[in-house]
Amino acid sequence: MSVKKIISCALLVFPCHRESGGGILVIMDINFGGLNVITQCRRNHIPLWTCGPFLFIIMGGVNIAGMLTTGFIAQRFSDDPAVVIISVSIMAAFLFVVGNAVVSSFQRLADASRIKSEFVSIVSHQLRSPLSAIRWQLEIILDRSTQVPEEMRDTLYTIKKQNERMIGLVNDLLEVSRIEDDRIILRPEPVKFDTFVEQVIKSYEPLAKQSGVALLFVAEANGLTVFADEGKLRWVTENLLDNALRYTKTGGEVSVRVLKEGSEGRVEVADSGVGIPLADQRMIFTKFFRADNALRLRAEGTGLGLFLVKSLVKTMGGKVGFASLEGKGSTFWFTLPLIEGEAAGQ
Repeated sequence: MSVKKIISCALLVFPCHRESGGGILVIMDINFGGLNVITQCRRNHIPLWTCGPFLFIIMGGVNIAGMLTTGFIAQRFSDDPAVVIISVSIMAAFLFVVGNAVVSSFQRLADASRIKSEFVSIVSHQLRSPLSAIRWQLEIILDRSTQVPEEMRDTLYTIKKQNERMIGLVNDLLEVSRIEDDRIILRPEPVKFDTFVEQVIKSYEPLAKQSGVALLFVAEANGLTVFADEGKLRWVTENLLDNALRYTKTGGEVSVRVLKEGSEGRVEVADSGVGIPLADQRMIFTKFFRADNALRLRAEGTGLGLFLVKSLVKTMGGKVGFASLEGKGSTFWFTLPLIEGEAAGQ
């Protein structure tokens, strides 16, 4: 192929212009950042081995290797150049078709996932305002209790409860969207771990009493301080505690322990509830997943709570785990790094 033809082909790929004072072609407007496939895959929150641009490069390498191998084999068995060219062309065409099908399939999945995330984010934002307005109106009506007939008050409280549940769901969906888009904002500060957890537990004592469940707290290490977002930490602790109370029957027990584990503070929430079937345990931190026995109990839930717990704790530099036996109960735990001085002490 002549130099002129090579340059003509290059013009189809890169926008160029000719310097006014000479005959040198200058390549313009090349976005080299777009060539970084790893950055593109991370931006779209797609694993590398299922990312379209990365697979395109891999399939290109496979195509070249296949053509070279086919050419080498063809030359070993035939001296006719036409046979070699045809063999290599057939192999190249076959690999191109297969590679294009693979890359296109994964790219469609990635696009569908991105569109779904954008849709959830937009819908959640749009739902938040009217739901908040409904809540404010209900609070105004219920504040005027003397003007509300007795038979209507219970109905209004039920509506308010369901409204708050919907607002909670919308907030969870927005939090999921922020996590998936790496837009989650943390405001870390020193938090007295054992004192903080004890305060959260005290706020759940009325619910535990109403449910007929014993709620216990044990601080095996006092004065632990972690560096965490207090709001996110409260959400994580409340979610685990709420789950434990919800899935524990009357007469059962929920215990919470705070302890020091190396350079980390650890919280364990153990219950004597229904437990998690072994077959469902590997999916327990997956979005929208709920165990079969939880669905049979018809307990309220969206399947987002534990996904958010794991994501938030991981974002704050900690770890999450659990142990469970169906019919016996579950123990969920999470750890957070202690502030340096305290990690070395005690």
